[in-house]
Parts: sequence; C-alpha cells; structure tokens
Amino acid sequence: MPRIFDGTRPANVIVFFSGGASSMRAMLEDENHGKTYTVTGAYTDKEHAEGRKLCDDAGIPHIYRGRKEFYAERGLDPKQWDSRRRFYDYLCGELAQFKPDIICLSGYMHIVADPLLNEYRDSVLNVHPSDLTILTGEHHERVNAACMDQETAARLAYIYDVKRKFTGANAVYDAVNDGESETRSTVHIVTEELDGGPIVTQSRAFRIQPSWKTPLIDPEQVQRYANGLQKQMKAGGDGPAYLKALGLIATGRLSVTDTFTFVDHEELSVRKLFDGEKELPYSGLRLN
Repeated sequence: MPRIFDGTRPANVIVFFSGGASSMRAMLEDENHGKTYTVTGAYTDKEHAEGRKLCDDAGIPHIYRGRKEFYAERGLDPKQWDSRRRFYDYLCGELAQFKPDIICLSGYMHIVADPLLNEYRDSVLNVHPSDLTILTGEHHERVNAACMDQETAARLAYIYDVKRKFTGANAVYDAVNDGESETRSTVHIVTEELDGGPIVTQSRAFRIQPSWKTPLIDPEQVQRYANGLQKQMKAGGDGPAYLKALGLIATGRLSVTDTFTFVDHEELSVRKLFDGEKELPYSGLRLN
C-alpha cells in the first residue's frame, strides 16, 4: 500500500496560516519536532497575521503573499476558479524552496485548490473544529458514522444521500445550535470537497453544555458560547490531533489506497486509510 511518507528521514512540514497558527506552535513544542518531522517553512495570506511573529521567533522562514494583490497585479477576477488555480500554481513554485513532504493548514481561511492538491496529493492536512463523522441528509437528520469502516460509510452516503453535517466556517456554532452533546477537532486529508477528505485523527471530545440546547436563546449568546468553545478546542484539541496525525505520517505508518465497490450496479470509489496493516475506521484514529 502506498504510504503518504516513507519515514526514512524527518519529514519537512510546511504550515499555512491566516491568524495565530496555534497548531504550528503545538508542533514546535512537540518532543518529536526535529526528530520525526521539522517545520521547515510557512505561508500566510495575511500581512498582519500573528503567526508571523511565531515564525520569526522560531527562526522559521515564511512567505507572505496576499491573494487580492496577486489577482489585482494580473488583472484577474477573484471570483473565477481559474484565478484561484493560477494563484496556487504560483504558490507551488514558491513552496519548492522548502521541499515540502507534508502541508498543514492551521487556521488558513481559504479553500486550497489544484494544482497544489495534485502536486501534494494526500499530503495536505487540515484541522476542522467539528466532528466530521456526523452525517445528515433529507431523510436522515443525524447519522453517526464514527465506528463504520470506510466502505460502509461510502455506501451509506451513496444510498441515502447523506453528507457531513458540520462543515464550513460556522461548524462550532452549528453543532451547538443543533443540540449536539459534544464535538471534536478533526484532522483530515484535504480534497477538492470542502471538509470532505478522509479523516486521519480526531481529538478528545469537548462537551457542549445542555443549557444551550433550546431555540429560545439569543443567537448572539450562542455565538459567544461557540467562540469560547472553539478557543478551548484550539488549545486542547487541534494541537493533539495534529501531532498524532503527524506521528502516523512522519514515521511511515499511514497509507492510502483507492478501492471500488458496487452499489445498485454503480461503481463507487472508496478511499481507505491504514495504520500499518490495520484499516482505520471512518473516524480515523480517535484520541480519548
């Protein structure tokens, strides 16, 4: 099975960030940093991102390039998908100096696209502030796929037309507002589908107070609570989940394979993750 990284040397990790880069801080403080992997560079799209100081203090070279300026200089329409493609083509060239093995998104507020995803296939990771194992659809409001294998989850999604419930920028608010009892940080492989790639690891559970499970509460109060919960997740969820994911990949344990199954005579592609010879469940490796 093809491994994401062979583990024969320390992996070069590049971090993308738009804010404080809290997950990069966790990496730099990790006892395995410099042993199994090293943050060798970073990229930010925000001139005043707090993570730039972290890079400077740690001696990590980083690139700043604003997308708006890039588009304006070339007369490109930011709303056109081809403009995004040209930006990430440019960025691929800039990143080559760091010789990336793994790219980690840490609060990077932009959708990554080809050709970068194709250039670093299965090697771009993101941490998302929700439990991506919860699925939903028109006829199934809530399906917990955490313990399913990848093929079962894929068949379920196809047959019942369910998809991940808590995706996008408002995932924490949505989980609170929908009455979830807990949530988790989820590290997944980035694909063209927003928050849709295979799950590598999940953090411990963060409890959501039941007092918020009522439609009578002011949405602004719910948002403040969700913001506070997300801060807790950044501190205690994102970092540990990322470090576990890097531990799997940088030591050559994680592999990805594409298989196929048939549903109603239709061929369905399934991506499976393995820790060594052991297939990971839909939830990936979940921390307690």
